[in-house]
Formats: sequence, structure tokens, C-alpha cells
Amino acid sequence: TLEEVDDIKTVVSEAVTNAIVHGYEQKENYKVFLQCEIVNQTIQITIMDYGVGIEDVEKAKEPMFTTKPHMNRSGMGFTFMEAFMDELHVKSGKHSGTTVMMKKKIGVNNL
Repeated sequence: TLEEVDDIKTVVSEAVTNAIVHGYEQKENYKVFLQCEIVNQTIQITIMDYGVGIEDVEKAKEPMFTTKPHMNRSGMGFTFMEAFMDELHVKSGKHSGTTVMMKKKIGVNNL
């Protein structure tokens, strides 16, 4: 549905923006990898970077938490991802990059 497409666009935008702003701290040379697949009406999106990583993932997932308040970052990225998707898994550690994996059941109302 259009609503599902909007939700997916929002979470992909948030995850990629987080990788650039927080993972690479806006350096000029960076890579963000995106993998997407649909299996049995479930879309799985994985976004990965090799940036600085997240020292405390649970803290980073708290609503309104940001390490960049001076850049007017709202701290709502992970909150949106959790709200718009059915599953959210974040694997990260200091200096080890970050992988964000999200899943959402799609097209269920069209059956």
C-alpha cells in the first residue's frame, strides 16, 4: 500500500542518515550498504556501515536521545524505525560499524 511504502521510505531515510551523520560523522568518504528482499510478504531491509559504531545501542534507541544536539538532531530515528516496522535489530559496537535490520509484513490487507 502507499502507507507501507511511505513507512519504508521513512525508516530507510532515517537509517541511512544516521549512518552518515553519526557513523561517519559527515566525513567525505563513506559507504552505506543497503540490502532489501521480500519473502512471503515480509520485506527485510538491512543497512550497514563501517563507521564509528554505537557504544550503547539501548541508550541510542531511547526516544529523544541524541549525541548531536548541536546539529538539531531529534533523537527519534530508532523510535520511528520501531514504530513503522514489525521488527528492528541493531548490531553495533564502538569502532565496529553498525548493522540495522528491519522487517515488515506487507500487502496483508490486499489478500
